Amino acid sequence: MQIADNASRIGDTSTLSNQKIYENDINDLLRGADIQAGEAIDLYEYGRVFISSLQVVPGSADDQQYIAWQRCKGKKDTISSYGDQGTGTSDPTFVGMGPTGEEVAAQAGDSVMFIEIQYDYGPIVTDAFLAQRTIRSRASFQVRGSRDLSEIYQRDPADPDEIARCDIYDSYKETAPPPRPDTGGWDWAFSDSPNVGSGSSSSSGGTGGGGEEGEIAESNSWFCRTFPRLCGSNNNSSGGSNGSSGTNGSSGNNGNGSSGGFNDNGEPGICHTTAKDGYHCH
Repeated sequence: MQIADNASRIGDTSTLSNQKIYENDINDLLRGADIQAGEAIDLYEYGRVFISSLQVVPGSADDQQYIAWQRCKGKKDTISSYGDQGTGTSDPTFVGMGPTGEEVAAQAGDSVMFIEIQYDYGPIVTDAFLAQRTIRSRASFQVRGSRDLSEIYQRDPADPDEIARCDIYDSYKETAPPPRPDTGGWDWAFSDSPNVGSGSSSSSGGTGGGGEEGEIAESNSWFCRTFPRLCGSNNNSSGGSNGSSGTNGSSGNNGNGSSGGFNDNGEPGICHTTAKDGYHCH
């Protein structure tokens, strides 16, 4: 929203004529958004910003909407969801920008700055619970004051500023950061086995160590029994229901193979989650 608000304010400060906007105004706007988002977001490395000027086709009798100009920045290989520069010029079905039924429209002789951001989110912990990692956001503001809508100017035509063209996919960094991990910063393994993740397992009924590489859980674990869709359809483990080797008659005082009052025989210092006891520590 702040990008849209700022885009609606840019231009020179002349009080004698309509305000002109310049290519370096737009470049400053895009650069400022990058600085404000910060290194942690890295907006243009993992996303793309579209700035569109929605206007009325000059001389149209029915206030035909069209995208008069569009500027872009970011490495994400994507296109605007609502059209590129020139969209609507001769298309009466184009009634504005935005989701169907929620379009915004400009008034004759005025402009609406429409901003769209598409950004690939990098999970901090895990993406096991994310159905869609691309974040999409949009905002619009009507231009403040009287703007010269005829073109975007260059302050010095002999030494023109760079144009944020929409056929270029780049950012402001000279060196690209390392690729983001696909599943966040940690390798999660959900299992009913008390020794999962320790490199070895005393389990006699489950797979013990979290299954095949890349799996987030054993197929017969509490996690997969609770969230089967997140673990895939292959849930036919040949092991027992909890992968535990505890049996009746052990040293526990509850007769179920536990030495700490729980329904499993986890080693001291182990914390984990099981279907019967939930999260607990031995």
